[in-house]
Amino acid sequence: MERPDCIVVGAGLAGLACARELVRAGRQVLVVEAAERVGGRVATDTVDGFRIDRGFQVYNDAYPEGRRQLDLAALDLGRFEAGAVVVEAGRLRRVADPWRQPLAALGAVLIGTVGVADGLRTARLRHDAIRAVRHDGLDPDAATQPVERSTAEELRSRGFSSAFIDRFFRPFFGGVFLERSLDTSAAVFLFDFAMFALGRACLPRGGMDAIPRQLAAGLPVDAVWTRCPVRRVEPGRVILVDGRHLDTWQVIVATDPRAAAALLPEPLLGPWASRGMKSTTMLAFAADRSPLERPTLLVSAEERGPIDNLTVPSDVAGGYAPPGASLVCVSLRSEWHGDDAVVSTAVRDQAAGWFGAGCRGWRHLATVRVARALPDETPAARTLRPGESQLTPGLYLCGDHCTSGSINGALASGRRCALSVLETA
Repeated sequence: MERPDCIVVGAGLAGLACARELVRAGRQVLVVEAAERVGGRVATDTVDGFRIDRGFQVYNDAYPEGRRQLDLAALDLGRFEAGAVVVEAGRLRRVADPWRQPLAALGAVLIGTVGVADGLRTARLRHDAIRAVRHDGLDPDAATQPVERSTAEELRSRGFSSAFIDRFFRPFFGGVFLERSLDTSAAVFLFDFAMFALGRACLPRGGMDAIPRQLAAGLPVDAVWTRCPVRRVEPGRVILVDGRHLDTWQVIVATDPRAAAALLPEPLLGPWASRGMKSTTMLAFAADRSPLERPTLLVSAEERGPIDNLTVPSDVAGGYAPPGASLVCVSLRSEWHGDDAVVSTAVRDQAAGWFGAGCRGWRHLATVRVARALPDETPAARTLRPGESQLTPGLYLCGDHCTSGSINGALASGRRCALSVLETA
């Protein structure tokens, strides 16, 4: 390739979205990626014929950036049932979306899973969240926000009972946010709540890596160099670990904040460089059959046991498991640690208490540890986000740590960074 107009460092969702926008504008773009494949944190591995996503990941088909940038039909999305199954004291109870499953939602009220007052508050929350997104301009990906409060503060201010917060919001959104304290910004929560109300959690056929592969397929041949680690960047130049210098007009760093801080000149580092990242651990099991009756998300409200949430991706979308088998994925509570044998046994024992002794026959396929899964989204952490994509002439920054920690946030950051490049170049 001749000297490219732009070099994007990092082939995660933000980097690929940025590159695609630049290519569409007629720029010659090169993407360099240290790993052997595109996608960054959105990745899927194959183990014994099973497709295992790296950590608990879903795509929401209401995401505005996904509708703008992805061919959703080509992803062949399978959809989770709206709502969730909540486990408490060994009992499985459905919490359904009353607008999509009115009879199931009424049943949840009648058996006491949801109190009447909390049900009415949830209806009001749904109305307010959708209005905020559609009419009031709520955008958690915007560079600047008014003073934010936490999700827990938002729920308490709306009068939700502590029991319902602990029974539903904490386990469900704890899995989404990777933290059960509900310290995540209420702006992020309200946006996500609106997305769940307007759309459905989905999985692409064959795994979440279908999303970055689709983005990469929209780039010219040879525009992405994998297994190409970068030592450092500077305006107009990318220096590779192997010593090569790649010259260009514009450099975009599309990595997580820690990796970006290691690449950029120190004078260009801002508060964003100190932003923390949250981790997660997921175990995958092969089962003869699914323990769930529906394609749903199960979340645990129990105080004991390692399971945070449980899904069966093969119930939701094709291509996740060989014929006649099911893939069971379990995200661990953050306080659970230990070697694979001990933790996998504890998971099977807890599941057996819910579904029966057959769970003890699940075969452990993999333990997936993601050290930097999502950026810290507390109100204080979000104030560290950079106000602009451009760090200095010729150098730009993008990634979900610049917007919000989601697929929508990553895609938005990449697209907006590309627009900044086009406006300033």
